[in-house]
Amino acid sequence: MTRFGRTGQLIRLNFRRDRFRILMWLILLAALMASVAWKFEDIYGTPSEIDAIKGTLASPGIVAMFGAFSFTGKVTTAEIFANEMLLFMALIQVVMNLALSVHATRAEEDLGITELVRAHAVGTLSPLAAAASELVIINGVLGVLYSIGLSAANMPGATTEGNWLIGMGLATTGLLFGILGLLMAQLADHSASATGLAYTLFGISYLARMITDVQRPKLTWWSPLGWVEKLAPYNNPHWSPIWLSLGLAVILLVFAFMANNRRDLGAGALTTRPGRREASAFLRGPATLVWRRQRNVIIAWIVAVIIFGVAYGTVFNTIGDILKTNPTMQQVFGAAMVHEANHKILLSFTSLLSIVMAAVATIPGMQLILKVHSDETRGWLEALYARPLSRTHLLFSYVGTAFVTSTLAFIGGLGGIVVMGDASLTHVKDGISASEFWQGVAAQLPEIGVFLGLAVLLVGCWPRLKAISWAYLALGFISVYMGSLLKLPDWVQNVTPTGWMPRVPMHDVNWTTFSWMVVLAIALVIIGWQGYRRRDLHMS
Repeated sequence: MTRFGRTGQLIRLNFRRDRFRILMWLILLAALMASVAWKFEDIYGTPSEIDAIKGTLASPGIVAMFGAFSFTGKVTTAEIFANEMLLFMALIQVVMNLALSVHATRAEEDLGITELVRAHAVGTLSPLAAAASELVIINGVLGVLYSIGLSAANMPGATTEGNWLIGMGLATTGLLFGILGLLMAQLADHSASATGLAYTLFGISYLARMITDVQRPKLTWWSPLGWVEKLAPYNNPHWSPIWLSLGLAVILLVFAFMANNRRDLGAGALTTRPGRREASAFLRGPATLVWRRQRNVIIAWIVAVIIFGVAYGTVFNTIGDILKTNPTMQQVFGAAMVHEANHKILLSFTSLLSIVMAAVATIPGMQLILKVHSDETRGWLEALYARPLSRTHLLFSYVGTAFVTSTLAFIGGLGGIVVMGDASLTHVKDGISASEFWQGVAAQLPEIGVFLGLAVLLVGCWPRLKAISWAYLALGFISVYMGSLLKLPDWVQNVTPTGWMPRVPMHDVNWTTFSWMVVLAIALVIIGWQGYRRRDLHMS
């Protein structure tokens, strides 16, 4: 039996295991790309509409979020489409690949499934090879679907080469980060650490891309996530980013095979520090147990969101200094009016980022709440429920930790934006004040509460439908991140909590909306709590 023996059978087994998850991702991403392309001519089909959006896309704030692209000659609808969609779709595809790669390797190993597979006549490297093959096939199919969808949309200015360049560029970007996830699964000794390491490197790549795009675009070549921007599919096509992504993916895969070949099953190069011989006096209840088990993930999320905010704050001086782009403004309007204009620009930028930060900060809290059901089904709660422990106490141990984690992450992220942003300004008076910062915090906390309340409701009443909470959060993020550029109708932006509150601190907090959102969040938690008390437990 070779080291890769029975790899083909494991590939078929992997696709059978993940068929619903894969089908969902393929339909979602291919449909999103094609539907936006079909709609784009109606949004930016005339020269006046294209000229209007060109200025917006060149602004430092939009460059920080969507990347820096160069326009030469007559700009077409297809070029605007590539500018807006490439990085956005790449981000979603990276998330898909990291989830699939860690699930197919380290998560299976944690559950003992890999050990059962390896007990048969299967090569030692076959499970990893099967996971890598699965990623190659999924990304390849998705890239073809992208290209076919773009060709069918037939946007003005689109070319066959450009359509296939976008499809293959996104496919190789996703594959690169998927292979990165496989490597992290070999280095870490459990799935949570592997996921954390992979997302940390993903975040570093994103921050490097954002900072270099705003300040020195030529340095964006040093960020693997920035390569997708360099495709320039419809004005000056470059295939070199695809070869770079494939080359780096092959190198990372070789390292993954080497690490897998040199470690014991269930072990990792980065091992978890052994615990204390005797439990701490604080480890007396479920809340402290949740903290003890999840503290590394919680701390990592809070620190990551703060760093994310600090990175966005570094571009404040570039975004909000009108005098750099138009020195005559002060002579015409006076210094006071120019500084007020700078302040308004920064308020608008911070208002958008505060909603994005709230959506990002919701993720760790939602993960903690949904772990109630996953810990249930894996049998990890049986030992707790064997003791005199109420369901209420256990549920709110998870829920309380989740609300605190998301709140601290959001305050830290928004604080990173404001503190770093104000510190980077040439003119301090242009910055965000403390009262405006706390208004931004107050405006978004109910949004976080509603998203987390929905997760509690689903876990308590309909745990098999818990994926709806992720879909709802994703819809809210997309409506904020892409809503204005895609000119989404108001009902789409208002269907999730991200669109219920006015943009704060650009506008004042609507305390009526604040109040009923808080009431809604509490109601969702109460209904979920009652459902959890009454439903059957899904024990192993």
